[in-house]
Amino acid sequence: MENRPETTIQLERVLETVPIAVAWSSIASDRIDYINESFSTLFGYLLEDLPDLKTWYEHVFPDPRYYQQVIEPWIRDYLENVPVEGLSTRMFCKDGSIKKVRISFSIVADKRLWYFNDLTDYWIAEKRLRARSDMLEMVAKSSALTDILDVIVKQIQQESPLSLCSVLLFDQAEQCLRLGAAPDFPDFYNKAVDGIKIGLNVGSCGTAAYLKTRVIVDDIFSHRYWQDYTQLAAQAGLAACWSDPIMSSKGDLLGTFAVYKRVPSSPTKKEFEMIHFASNLASIAIESFRVQEELEQRAYFDHLTGLANRGHFFQQFEDVLSKAIAENAPLAVLMMDVDHFKSVNDAYGHKVGDSLLQKLAEMSLSILRKGDIIGRIGGEEFAVLLPATDQQEAFRVAQRLRENIEKGVVFSTGAHIVSFTVSLGVAYRQHNKCTTVTELLNAADHALYEAKAAGRNCVFSSQHQL
Repeated sequence: MENRPETTIQLERVLETVPIAVAWSSIASDRIDYINESFSTLFGYLLEDLPDLKTWYEHVFPDPRYYQQVIEPWIRDYLENVPVEGLSTRMFCKDGSIKKVRISFSIVADKRLWYFNDLTDYWIAEKRLRARSDMLEMVAKSSALTDILDVIVKQIQQESPLSLCSVLLFDQAEQCLRLGAAPDFPDFYNKAVDGIKIGLNVGSCGTAAYLKTRVIVDDIFSHRYWQDYTQLAAQAGLAACWSDPIMSSKGDLLGTFAVYKRVPSSPTKKEFEMIHFASNLASIAIESFRVQEELEQRAYFDHLTGLANRGHFFQQFEDVLSKAIAENAPLAVLMMDVDHFKSVNDAYGHKVGDSLLQKLAEMSLSILRKGDIIGRIGGEEFAVLLPATDQQEAFRVAQRLRENIEKGVVFSTGAHIVSFTVSLGVAYRQHNKCTTVTELLNAADHALYEAKAAGRNCVFSSQHQL
């Protein structure tokens, strides 16, 4: 130190007090001779980590093409007195995180003096605004919720490259968490997590959802919340997990947002802010999606039974019939009516009548096959569409419905058992003959009328092949 020029020592003392990161290197040898404290704070490197510029470039620009295509031409232009401005770029820190900085330099004697202005906060704010804008645009376009949540997850993983993030959605009926978005997790891990019940000691997410509060686990392998899941975490290469409950504007649980690390670690103040931002953004996305889902439910489905409403059923009928005609395939339709429904309403009240219709819908769905379509098209009147079904099979399906519904009961307010039955009419389309929705429904309705005239609680099939 005693042999160094006094001016150099004084310059170092001055640079130690400035808030921006500064370094200087030898023009002749590219040796890095000095970095100030702000440099070490910003990037995490000490002087002994960076013997020369080549080492420095290898650390901060892992892709050598970037240095060759961007950094070298920028330096060359400066040295050739071509007017250049500071270069804004991303640089990797010692801990693997990324900083957005503006680089500039000047030449003093035989030294190149480098300056690094930290733009990371502005860069992150800009990226977050863009992610929020992209997300809201996707919500407006009714994009899939998984795609929307992927945008949020990838934004956070860009901010924190050493992190893996996931969104789990709360299933209130099952009191469990369902996979929402976890694009970079292994399939085996996502399958293991999907459907996990919430509760204490159910990892970070299950516990955070149960307690409705943030859970920070800085070491998975020593924390009681993870004692039953350490093998799963080890297989996925996970060592820490910070989970935030995603809450609606009304305070209801929507899911969890989690940040995982591959080494034991605790969140910094900025990472806490990052988690809070992600949870809020996910809350907006999920809540907006569910509002849209509810509106669609009201538009297409009956509010009482949850079955397709009249308009939606007819729309599906048109589509299925067009396909059957194009493929020359069989098709059948059932008309189903509750026997003496008015008497039930008169005797026990409309609330019991509503319960009866809900019970009928529930039982019908449990009996019908995958691909069959049922809708409520009137007060106590239902229609069932049976694609790729011939006359005999359609009659069997109708009989199964009648026999099982006959066993159903509901209870009145006075605990009286209220049983009920249905009558059904069946119509079907021949392979090689075209028809219309109206013709099929009229035929099924005529068969239903015959079933009622015959005493109800029976099935009649149309005598006309349409």
